[in-house]
Amino acid sequence: MLWTRRALLRRAGTLAAAMAMAPLTNLGYLLANTSDLPEGTAPTDADQPPAPLGRVATWGVEIRTEPKRQAKLVRIARRDEVLVLRGQTTGDALMRHNPVWFKVDEGWAYSSWIQPVHEQFQNPEPELASQHFWGEITVPFTDSRIRPDSNAGRMMRLYYSSVFRVVGAVVGSDGQWWYQIRDGIVYGNWGPYIPAAHLRRFKPEELSPIRPELDPAMKRIEVNIAKQVVTAYEGDTPVMTTRTATGFGPFQTPRGTFRIIRKRASSRMTGGEGDDFYDLPGVPFPSYFTVSAVALHGTYWHNDYGRQRSHGCVNVPSPIARWIWRWTLPVMSYEEVEIRVRDPNATRVIVI
Repeated sequence: MLWTRRALLRRAGTLAAAMAMAPLTNLGYLLANTSDLPEGTAPTDADQPPAPLGRVATWGVEIRTEPKRQAKLVRIARRDEVLVLRGQTTGDALMRHNPVWFKVDEGWAYSSWIQPVHEQFQNPEPELASQHFWGEITVPFTDSRIRPDSNAGRMMRLYYSSVFRVVGAVVGSDGQWWYQIRDGIVYGNWGPYIPAAHLRRFKPEELSPIRPELDPAMKRIEVNIAKQVVTAYEGDTPVMTTRTATGFGPFQTPRGTFRIIRKRASSRMTGGEGDDFYDLPGVPFPSYFTVSAVALHGTYWHNDYGRQRSHGCVNVPSPIARWIWRWTLPVMSYEEVEIRVRDPNATRVIVI
């Protein structure tokens, strides 16, 4: 099917508006490969099937007989347990921004604490590892090891949709291919290993610029803190709208007009102290717009869009972060790990 620019913008705007009115939790965001979408179109529920699984992303999630806070408690599903998602509905809003519950085999679970995921095993591509390609985790979680051996010491647990750079491949003690990964988890020349079947390689065209020929002044990102919505505009036309989670408490996302000054395909983000400490490897596609490292980026540690809850960054679903990263200026090439610029043509980010 051929798409005219007018039809594409009309479709993107319609889908963006529909997404803004849709339930807060969007299972459809989680398809691993969105490269079959018309060029320039952001992924939405209308394009993708539901994810069949959900990973518990907090200490525990209550499963109840009905999507109600006072319904009978069946049990508590603990962190990293993977549940089969049978559907979703609106029920009691345990937090006022989100009334969505997931149907699971034993009852209903509140959606904010469950990361919708797939379990998609990949065909290893060891012959390409020497080219240092980017890829994303496509199983609910995998453990990185200090050696290519499932019994070797674990370095970090890595989660669905997190992004890393593959720098090598080797047959492990189990006779299977393992990838050595580096950028997104370590900063030096060494890196841990993961089963190659757990990571999907991004083809270069999946990270290529979207609409680079457009006048840079026509592109802008608006972050509405009150509505917890991010919108991308080409001129006056919205081409992408998504729910977000911005800074909370003392970590407010700064208001004002900025430009994107740094990009990475992946970042290991750490910060906080005590109970507030975090260490997040493989954060997908951060586009930084302040010198204090506030960024638009993908998120795998919650499914809680629609309220302020971050340490200042603008959290969006990971496929949306990749779309923003590709659509905005400056352009980062596939071969680069990071770019830093002060470019008057870089895409504006307006936080209101």
